[in-house]
Amino acid sequence: MSPILPGWATTLRDRYLSGEASLFLVHGNVRDLHPWDDGADKVEWLDLRSFLERFLLRTRDVVAYYNVSQGLCFTEKEHEKRFRAILDARRMLTGQPRVDALPRGLSEVLSAIEVLVTDQTRSTGAVIDFFETVAPRADVAFMTQDDKANLVTLRRWSSDPALLATNNLVILVAEQLSDVAPSVVASPQLVTLRVPFPDEPMRDAFLAVELTADVPTDLPGPQLAKITAGLTLLQLRGLLQVARQSHASIRFETVAQRKKVILEQECQGLVELVAPRHDLSSVGGMDEVKANLLRIADAIKTGKKNQVPMGMIFVGPMGTGKTFVAEAFAAESGLVCLKLANFRDRWVGATESNLEKVLDLVEALGYVLLIIDEAERALASGEQDGGTGSRVIARLKEFMSDTSHRGRVVMLMMTNRPDRLDTDLKRPGRFDLKIPFFFPQSVEERRSVLAALARKNDVGLGGDVDLAPIAVATEGWSGAELESVVLAAATAAANDGRDLVSGQDLAAAAVDVVPSRDVRMLEYMELLAVFECSARRMLPERYQGIDTQDVLARLDGLKASLGWRAT
Repeated sequence: MSPILPGWATTLRDRYLSGEASLFLVHGNVRDLHPWDDGADKVEWLDLRSFLERFLLRTRDVVAYYNVSQGLCFTEKEHEKRFRAILDARRMLTGQPRVDALPRGLSEVLSAIEVLVTDQTRSTGAVIDFFETVAPRADVAFMTQDDKANLVTLRRWSSDPALLATNNLVILVAEQLSDVAPSVVASPQLVTLRVPFPDEPMRDAFLAVELTADVPTDLPGPQLAKITAGLTLLQLRGLLQVARQSHASIRFETVAQRKKVILEQECQGLVELVAPRHDLSSVGGMDEVKANLLRIADAIKTGKKNQVPMGMIFVGPMGTGKTFVAEAFAAESGLVCLKLANFRDRWVGATESNLEKVLDLVEALGYVLLIIDEAERALASGEQDGGTGSRVIARLKEFMSDTSHRGRVVMLMMTNRPDRLDTDLKRPGRFDLKIPFFFPQSVEERRSVLAALARKNDVGLGGDVDLAPIAVATEGWSGAELESVVLAAATAAANDGRDLVSGQDLAAAAVDVVPSRDVRMLEYMELLAVFECSARRMLPERYQGIDTQDVLARLDGLKASLGWRAT
């Protein structure tokens, strides 16, 4: 009876049996456990090496395994004998002596594997693990002669008719496709197969076996499977083992905390898992913006995918509350909130590899708000980056063009310099909604913001405090500057031994706090927000009737006066 295989292994088998390919590169969640179900009483959960060896041993006379640490090895002694016999037969044809020991150097191993998989007398298979260490992404100009020779050998395999004509196959294994030499990945007869993170049904099946009576838990298996999206099966097994050893019951809160630690460690500081502590009711002013975001949050929760943008851009000067509103939207929508950290690296290919890890995690989590703050810096490209920036942008475009993400993955970029972002990246279909942020426009809006900031920072206001005079005195101030006033007043009250802030404290703080003097740059950023805005109704009244050409003319004038700072 044929085993029931996971999707990626089924695809590998079918494409091999059809004669389409004999060379496969398996990547993605390859360091996890994989189900082996051959119709026995219980599904086994195997590491990838064990899974592939069992997969190949059913139909192969010889199965070889190689990685640069362990060298060439065989699961069964008989397979090693057959391997030596194949090598000896080939060496006899060229007048070379018999094999005394298994080859150890990479070049010798690759040559031996090539002999094995082009042999037509037997059905053979080879697994080359940690393939990114065998054919790493690197500039050919900096490769040694041996590295170049190995690269040519690997490229030759993918186009060698002798390999395709046999009943043999080669399986290459790497975590990140972007870590492998592009010339190998682009080879004509190489098929790449992505191993996904376990989905909910697979986690549920795993827990049906692993969640034994000695694991204390407040959560039934199906519920635990649901809330552990984004974890590998190995990480899930670790979660159960901690509970088993500590005798601490698994609860929703412990899973959330443990999941945060695991995901941030797994992504090596590339992302931060944000737990929003406020919703849109904590946001002062911005009525039109909040109304838009509440409609989107409702569409996400009710499954109206066509009403959810693929992506959003929050654009406006610094200090206008973009980050605060983003986290509030995450709370309203129920999406898992990930904030992209510094994923750039100085090594060739490392930045692209880091981005792939993040996007794989986003896919695994399922319903995600991915926040990219200061997007103009995070996604910047230049002449000195070797094309990394353009490759990052291209990968993001590809990811955001996948319409299967609509309604469950929302990309949210925040920037005060949208003019520095790739124009094609910002188009509708990728970023369907561009929301402008401005300084509080009216006295009433500033009063509302001051009240909201007091609540946010747990600042108690005296019963006789009137915020209207402070709102009048702070015309043109940003939300961040208004927060400085509230915090300065709270400090003054605390220094005086009082728990509540008085109107006098606020008035004195409004006089003492110095707002930004960079008026031209702030005006430039504000006009950029007007230019990028996707709906006039979200603009302040003074901008709703302005013509696009007028905005461009004013931007050009400010750019000239700002000089290099606006480039």
